[in-house]
Amino acid sequence: MAGNTHWQVIQLSEYRCPDPPASTRLQRVWHRLQRLLGMTETPDMESAAALPDYSEFNRMPAVTALDRYLKGWPGTQREVRFLLDPPFSATAEIARDWAEWRQWPRLTPPTQEQLNGAQVDAWWAGQGVRGPWLIDDLARYFLRTARGMAFLRILLVQLVQGGFGSGLVVCNSWTYRFIVQAFELSLPNMHCFAPATPALLRELGIQGDDRQLARLAARSRGNSGVALALWSAEYGHDQALPRMPAGADDTTAFVLYALLLHRGLGEQGLQQVLPMLAPDQLAACLLRLACVGLVQRDGTCWRISPVAYGEVREFLAGRDHCLDDF
Repeated sequence: MAGNTHWQVIQLSEYRCPDPPASTRLQRVWHRLQRLLGMTETPDMESAAALPDYSEFNRMPAVTALDRYLKGWPGTQREVRFLLDPPFSATAEIARDWAEWRQWPRLTPPTQEQLNGAQVDAWWAGQGVRGPWLIDDLARYFLRTARGMAFLRILLVQLVQGGFGSGLVVCNSWTYRFIVQAFELSLPNMHCFAPATPALLRELGIQGDDRQLARLAARSRGNSGVALALWSAEYGHDQALPRMPAGADDTTAFVLYALLLHRGLGEQGLQQVLPMLAPDQLAACLLRLACVGLVQRDGTCWRISPVAYGEVREFLAGRDHCLDDF
């Protein structure tokens, strides 16, 4: 693999989220005030459903950057490294491409029985791998329930201690923040892609001068996937961005946070994570959020819409939810 690229992998401690411009901060205050006063407009379902695909870009330069960063690893030492995956950043897809090129096997998430019973040894015995491996989505290894978190706690300790050899673990940034807070566990070897710059956005095909692209990078918090979705929605489709409805409440926040924490869930999984909500209450909440373009369904799985990520994050921040660092 060779070639110049503006993709860069860094240690997590080096990550600095771009500061939003003053105009963006004022817009956020205005949108929050609109919600409080009940002034939020609801887009029609047809326009809300026409969401752009944030992941349509050439991932090979990012794979090249990741390969250069990990050059010489793993050596003889049994070591696990973690790569953080902010929502819609395509980090998991990049890691899968890299592991496939290296011919590393991708580990399979635990079954529901293994998860509920914290059967980590049984899960590992069923993998049948030798040599380095990839876990491409750590969010699939737990549920935030009374029985659903023990598996991940045990797994992380064994991973860090080298019990399963060397491997790369891709971890959703919201899941990682939850691990730090709930488990009080400090994970070593944390890495991530550097925040998007105007040069990287141009490499992805986004057009504009330095000032416009710097504003876009800041609005997307340095997340290239979110930047692509925003640019495509506003300039490619002339589409208004989704806004939080005036009636958004704690139920709305619980559902949105659960979707970010688990990188998407089906209704059954959401019901397990949010047992305080009646099934019809949960279904009604999801439909309301889908109507305004805040969430979308991929098969049986509900996810936050990429163009709505900034709005959702701002809403959760206003309700003192535990946010990721991206």
